[in-house]
Amino acid sequence: MGESWVPQPVTTFSSVLLWAGLLCLAPAVKSNGPPKALLTLEPPWVNVLREDNVTLKCEGLQTPGHDSTEWFHNGSPISINQESYTIPALNLKDSGEYQCRTEQTSLSNPVRLQVTSDWLLLQVESLVFMEGDSTMLRCHSWKSKPLYKVTYYHNDKALKYGYHYFDYIIPQVNLTHSGSYYCAGQMGRVLHTSKSVMITVQEGNRHIIRGLTIILAQVVVIALIAAVAVYYYKRHRKTVSISEEIKKKEVENPVSYSLLKYTDTYKEEECGCPSYQNHL
Repeated sequence: MGESWVPQPVTTFSSVLLWAGLLCLAPAVKSNGPPKALLTLEPPWVNVLREDNVTLKCEGLQTPGHDSTEWFHNGSPISINQESYTIPALNLKDSGEYQCRTEQTSLSNPVRLQVTSDWLLLQVESLVFMEGDSTMLRCHSWKSKPLYKVTYYHNDKALKYGYHYFDYIIPQVNLTHSGSYYCAGQMGRVLHTSKSVMITVQEGNRHIIRGLTIILAQVVVIALIAAVAVYYYKRHRKTVSISEEIKKKEVENPVSYSLLKYTDTYKEEECGCPSYQNHL
């Protein structure tokens, strides 16, 4: 039986698992030119009422003091080159997709802005969320008229009621938060109800990352166990080899070992006998 018989399969299997775990955890990086610019809204609502105002901001690398930002609305360029683009009084024609890019970035992902003409609107930060995201819902009145007796609804079920105006916060969304949302509130003596807004929560990759992390931890444990097994296996083999070598020498030189044992015994007995000089 060779010395590498036990550790070899374990260490090889551990190495394969370790590499597989690392490759799975490593992000797929593709170099397709400059990074994308990031377009954000302020305030963050993707649906607004007519005559609201909004500021679009384009974030990305560019030469300091050199405003070279390009803006696009529904694919058509906008004659503005600043990193911020403010629309003071939105109209229905301002609805659509917006994109931007800076001097050293490519086009941002499109952001769709929906302008509605109504008394009341349930505003959302996005129509699609990933599990674990946080978000806020806002029951918004036209021209921000005073609003009270507000109720938020999810799939026609009341979520929360407040006499005074308030925002509804969801700290961590999950799949059960998908569905239809709307709100109702009173302006003056009239009760208004917003149109429904569909929100979708997608299954995130957090559970995948958690699973890969567990697998990687198990691989590390296996590797450590394999290393300890190799150490003790080699130590055991070394001890056995030394023992076998001693036994082999005893078999090959029985007379020498017998004389050695006799000499040791004689020396032990000699201490109890009278010395040679005492006989003189």
